Amino acid sequence: MSLKELSLEEINQVSGAGTLIGDSIISAVNLGNQFLNNPLISSVGVVFSAVGLKSIHQAADTTGYIASKTGIALGRALGGDVPETQNHYEKEKGEGLYTTT
Repeated sequence: MSLKELSLEEINQVSGAGTLIGDSIISAVNLGNQFLNNPLISSVGVVFSAVGLKSIHQAADTTGYIASKTGIALGRALGGDVPETQNHYEKEKGEGLYTTT
């Protein structure tokens, strides 16, 4: 009796990589971040920052950041391997839209 070497696809199947539920959670988080990064939607926060309400803008986005990172971690724990898109908070932090950098 000889052992057969597993293909990468077979390894992923038995290890749980790319599971439907994990990939779905990560994809949902990615969709949320893409929605928030849409110029029409993100313009609300940009206006808040421009008129001196940076801390309110940052507080709202920080809540979303925590939810986003939690969702990604859960998706990964459930075997998801979909790449993470740019996080909305990290994007706007890099643009200097919050009170702290």
